[in-house]
Amino acid sequence: MSYTFKGLRYPSFYVKDYELTVAFYTKVLGPPQNDQERIKGWFIGDSWLTLFPAGDLGHDPDANPRNAEFAVEVALPEEVDQLYEAMLAAGGTTCMPPEDTQMYEAMRFCAVDDPVSIRIDVFCLIQKKD
Repeated sequence: MSYTFKGLRYPSFYVKDYELTVAFYTKVLGPPQNDQERIKGWFIGDSWLTLFPAGDLGHDPDANPRNAEFAVEVALPEEVDQLYEAMLAAGGTTCMPPEDTQMYEAMRFCAVDDPVSIRIDVFCLIQKKD
């Protein structure tokens, strides 16, 4: 069976350390566009990143997500470096510093873990150097 995927939409995370996590993303992305008491959402590109407190909708109130990761595509290679620095300044932890690499396509890439260990990949497609 094959599928035609058009993109990733609506990544949502239910986090135990809700206020800490909201503060991290607010420092990096600015105030959430959806700013309800128990739902914080940032519109990124063509979809929403949403945070909920753990315990909502039956999720374990004492647990953070495990093995959670999402990718953000930016327009310019230098924005990868800028967003990386912003995430570190907001309290993120380095996983992979910015570098030009090949992952399916040539790209500028980095990865940072947020304060509750959600991995954030940042990339920009680049022209492959010959």
